[in-house]
Amino acid sequence: MYHIARDQRERKSAGKLSAAAERILLSPEPQRLSVSLLSAEAGVSRTTFYRLFDEPDDVLQYTADETFRRILQGYVDLIDRAQKHDLSVPNPRAWYEESVRKNAGLIAGIIHSGKSDILRTAHKKALREFAPVLFPDLDPGTDEFLFFIEMRAAVFIASMTAWVETGERASMEDLRRYAARQLKFFSED
Repeated sequence: MYHIARDQRERKSAGKLSAAAERILLSPEPQRLSVSLLSAEAGVSRTTFYRLFDEPDDVLQYTADETFRRILQGYVDLIDRAQKHDLSVPNPRAWYEESVRKNAGLIAGIIHSGKSDILRTAHKKALREFAPVLFPDLDPGTDEFLFFIEMRAAVFIASMTAWVETGERASMEDLRRYAARQLKFFSED
């Protein structure tokens, strides 16, 4: 679990630890995350680490939470700007795919570390937070909403995991096509 207050100094230290985790995951020879390694790479003390996080995986969870929150907040901001200026809303798939592309290294690093559950949790948390704007026709208190969020996060993680396992060769168009083919299976009688 992480414990980051709104305090600017704590957020800055958490950001340093998050960036350190990302650098370690993306290094040519990634190492197992440890408190010592993260603290040294981030340039913060072990005391600071433990004030903000309980364990190294919590830094990954924080990083993933912040990443998915930023991705979905960016799209919500686009919707708001489009509505204010009477413009058409950008395609959500294109926005999302571009955002995933920009964060592909982090996503791949977390999957390589065997922690894809962290991505799934972060994705679901962000989807729930922004659901009223992104999915206004879904009532958060319904079973349909729960299935929708769970399936959306599961399809994303499954696609990203397969993408990593296949050497990151597939394009976003390939991933879309593969997912559509699988989803077609659910709609067939």
